[in-house]
Amino acid sequence: MEELEFDLAIVGAGPAGYVAAIRAAQLGAKVAIVEKDRVGGTCLNRGCIPSKALLHAAEMAEEVRRAHAWGVKVNFEGFDLQALRDFRDRTVERMVKGVETLLKSYRIPSFQGEASFLDPLTLKVATGEGEVRLKARNFLIATGSEPAIPPIPGANLPGVVDSDEITRLESIPDSLVIVGAGVIGMELATLYSSLGSKVTVLELLPRILPPADGAIASRFLALIKKRGVEVITSFRVEAIEQEGDKLKVMGNGEKPLQLLADKVILAVGRRPYTRNLNLEGIGVKVEKGFVKVDSFLQTSIPHIYAAGDCVGGALMAHKASYEGEIAVENALGHKRTPDYRAIPYCIYTSPEIAGVGLTEEAAKEEGIDYEVASFPLTANARAWAMDSAEGIVRLIYLRGSGELIGAHIMGPWAGELIGELALAVRLHLKAQDLAWTVHPHPSLSEALMEAAKAAFYGEAIHYRTMRRKS
Repeated sequence: MEELEFDLAIVGAGPAGYVAAIRAAQLGAKVAIVEKDRVGGTCLNRGCIPSKALLHAAEMAEEVRRAHAWGVKVNFEGFDLQALRDFRDRTVERMVKGVETLLKSYRIPSFQGEASFLDPLTLKVATGEGEVRLKARNFLIATGSEPAIPPIPGANLPGVVDSDEITRLESIPDSLVIVGAGVIGMELATLYSSLGSKVTVLELLPRILPPADGAIASRFLALIKKRGVEVITSFRVEAIEQEGDKLKVMGNGEKPLQLLADKVILAVGRRPYTRNLNLEGIGVKVEKGFVKVDSFLQTSIPHIYAAGDCVGGALMAHKASYEGEIAVENALGHKRTPDYRAIPYCIYTSPEIAGVGLTEEAAKEEGIDYEVASFPLTANARAWAMDSAEGIVRLIYLRGSGELIGAHIMGPWAGELIGELALAVRLHLKAQDLAWTVHPHPSLSEALMEAAKAAFYGEAIHYRTMRRKS
């Protein structure tokens, strides 16, 4: 049995783990990383990257379908599933190999296998070649999350799949029921409706997309319904049964309802993956599966840190990477705490939705004296030139000072545009700062400036008027 010593050993090579490993190596530490599957974790292999590759293809199909409106003569002949899968797989493989190459360039050894703590200073790794023991001065737990499977009778039937499985795209079902109208559920609804499936989304809560600003979520709901996706909120799924070659989904909302579909996707969220690590056995505090950490991402054992989905909060890859960097900096003698005020969320529906900071609902709940200013993309030249003017920018700012405390976008490239607003929120900038920053014309980013002018001047230049007191 091989025994090796390191300054830092990391369990999990997803967005938190591999980024943390690279950062620790940059700081001069001798680092090892353990991963039970492939480097990149869920994000690169089953989640963010493959789903965005498929969503891009679906978006291109929608563009082709609409191309005649722009004077482009083209016929949409459907999808070549094998080519689509190949594109997805090439994208994933390129990203995974890129991470593997980076780890090698920093001379970070990777161990593939299941890890568990023997004691607070020793990890046991069961690899294909046998057991390896890693001793380290510090550890980082970055084991991520996995799909949560609700306790619904019939959830284990063939054809009932989770969000990780569905990106394999073995076929395009004629009909599809998605249980859950959160980020994953609505992205999959966008994807499969564009691929040609008849999609119905069932949501237990009274609204969709709970991370998003409420007004934007309502706008998006109206749009996706126009595109043929049925969304039923305040609905509890009670059972799934096999009926011939279909699946029957039964539940209650305003009235009892039964739906037949070829496939059912369970997209009710994710849960931490911390089992089999023996965390509680060595004294690391865990609550409902999540690793408990302090403001420095330190666990109940001082030399063991944790980051990413396994510590809870917003389960997003970029938040995980951010925490991973901070955790290892702290483990190696620095002192830094994460600032969660300015972590953006991105929802890759069509149109995209993105935001940062407080939503209006959160500001109201916290008793903050705020105002809202907005600017519709129907008044943005670039959006019209793209034939994609179904969107809006909403800014939440403090009454009096004008400091931006939240910003939310629905529209094309929202995930790219939100970076500027994340910086504004992080630096405590005011609407005036954004309003007085010259933005290129014609561009979608002008909508951010115009919303800020609506806040600061009381009027946008190209739309009158979208300023509203709370």
